Amino acid sequence: MSRKYLLFPFILFVIMSCGNDDDSSATCGGDLSDIEYNPHAFNLIRPTGFPSMLIPADNPMTDEGVKLGRHLFYDPILSADSTMSCAGCHLPELGFADGKNVSVGIDNVEGRRSAMSIINMGYLEKGLFWDGRATTVENQALAPVEDPVELHDTWTNVELKLKRNANYPKMFREAFGIEDREEITKELAVKAIAQFERSMLSYNSRFDKIFLREEGIFTDSESRGFEM
Repeated sequence: MSRKYLLFPFILFVIMSCGNDDDSSATCGGDLSDIEYNPHAFNLIRPTGFPSMLIPADNPMTDEGVKLGRHLFYDPILSADSTMSCAGCHLPELGFADGKNVSVGIDNVEGRRSAMSIINMGYLEKGLFWDGRATTVENQALAPVEDPVELHDTWTNVELKLKRNANYPKMFREAFGIEDREEITKELAVKAIAQFERSMLSYNSRFDKIFLREEGIFTDSESRGFEM
C-alpha cells in the first residue's frame, strides 16, 4: 500500500483533534506567529523630585506589557476559585492597600500582615513585603498565587488557565513575542504584573500638590500627622 494512504488516517486524526472546541487550543497549542509583535516603549514620566527608577534589563516596560499586567492584576483567574484578584487586597480607593489590620484570602483565612500599597513600589530597592524577603517586584508578584492564605492556587494551574483563555495568548504574544500559547509561563506573567506595578506612581496627591507645588495648605490635623 502506498505510504500516502497510510498517512491519511493520521492526518485526518490530527485535523479532527485540532477542531474548534473550547479545549482544542490548549491541546494543540495555537500558533500565534500571525499576530503582530511590535512592542512600544512605555513612557514612564518621572515626576519632579523623583529619582530614576531601576528597570531590570530583562524586563523593559512596554505599553503592551503594562496593559497585560493590568489585566492580570485585576483578574481573579489568578486565584484557585476565581473569586479574588491581586486588586482584592490592593484597592484603588484605599491607596492600593486594603485598610485592614491583616489581609484575608480566598478561604477567608486571615494572614499575618496587612497588604502594602503598590504605589511607588518600583523605587523600593531594599526588599518588598513587610519583612523585605522579596528582592524584586517580579519576585514579589510570584508569591501571592501559591500562598495558602492568599490566592491559594498553583502556578502550574494558573499557567494552564492562561493558555486556555480566549484573550491572554494574544496579549502575551503582543507583550513578549511568544509564538505559541504553550510558551506562557509564570515568569512572563509576573514580568507583566511588575511592569504594571512600576507604572503606579503617586505624583498628584494632595501632599504633592501642597508640599511640592505649594498649592494650598495642610490642615491642622494633617500637619500634626507629619510630626508623629
